[in-house]
Amino acid sequence: MRNYSVSERAIIAIGAAAGKTVEDVNAVLTKDAARTGATFRPVNATSLGMAPRYPSLSSADAEALWAHILRPKSLGDIVRTVAE
Repeated sequence: MRNYSVSERAIIAIGAAAGKTVEDVNAVLTKDAARTGATFRPVNATSLGMAPRYPSLSSADAEALWAHILRPKSLGDIVRTVAE
């Protein structure tokens, strides 16, 4: 079995920090695998439960990153949001 890719690890870490379920994270991983042509590798509850080992994020930051994964913003929108 292959290791998770960089993007898969980011999705898993952010999903865990945002308190998302295994089903939520696997839905995003499935969509990402279909988009990139990669083989889908599901995350399991054990991997998702390792959230405390990931860098600490506030709930608000984790939710904002998760929202960005689901609905990416343009760079201009991100710059405007940060400037506010």
